[in-house]
Amino acid sequence: MPKLPKFRISSEITKVRTPVPSRQPLQPRAPPPNSGPQQNSQSRFNLFSNLRTRYASLPPPLRTTIHTTLRTLRIAAPFLAMGIYFREHILQVRWVTGPSMTPYFNEDYANTHTERDVVLVEMWPSGFSWPWSSGGEKGKRRIERGMVVMFRSPSNPNNISIKRIIGLPGDRITTREPCLKDSQIVPWNHVWLEGDAADPKHSMDSNTYGPVSICLLMGRVFAVVSPRFRWLDWENWEKGVVDGDAEGKFGNRYREEVRKRIVKEAVQLELPFYSI
Repeated sequence: MPKLPKFRISSEITKVRTPVPSRQPLQPRAPPPNSGPQQNSQSRFNLFSNLRTRYASLPPPLRTTIHTTLRTLRIAAPFLAMGIYFREHILQVRWVTGPSMTPYFNEDYANTHTERDVVLVEMWPSGFSWPWSSGGEKGKRRIERGMVVMFRSPSNPNNISIKRIIGLPGDRITTREPCLKDSQIVPWNHVWLEGDAADPKHSMDSNTYGPVSICLLMGRVFAVVSPRFRWLDWENWEKGVVDGDAEGKFGNRYREEVRKRIVKEAVQLELPFYSI
């Protein structure tokens, strides 16, 4: 029998090392095209380019008109802002319509029914004080009887009215039609406003909607511009004198019957101040 070859089995196991690829440093990702600030700037550039192209394609006369309009708006914009501020916080020009303040305003309204006086209103802005503020503490404006004021109507805040202050807080007012009370005490921080018309049916005032909060007062009428210029001074109200009435149309005791309906300081209350 032939002999088989002998094999030696080794107990050691040969370890085979697998080569490990070397680590490469991480590379930052490149941003996608047309993204981020670059995309925004590119979009703006495209927009301006399109506008410029369209503007260049317009007929020359139209381009001239557009250029002139833009220049005018650029110059007028600051003046427009100043005009709005002046009107809302300093001075307004108003037209007085209707018979409620006759004959103090619209003297010929009974004959024409179309008379409209043009008046100047000193606005009472918030957070500002005029150097010529009348009476009272610094930064405050005292409200007096006889002042003609512009205010928002309590019955309709969209309606701007002009009436005269005849009663202050604590005054007892003998009312007239259509007020349901015979008399009314003006509460604190309110005033009693009435028109100068002798017929109560021609004026919607405090006899209709009651005392008016001074928060609704917007300004004081201090001059009439048209049809004839005259300054208005409330201090002469107690004397019954109308400023600028050289011909004596209003008499020496203008609206004496109105002052007789007022009992001044029937109740002791603090006088109102319009805080600015």
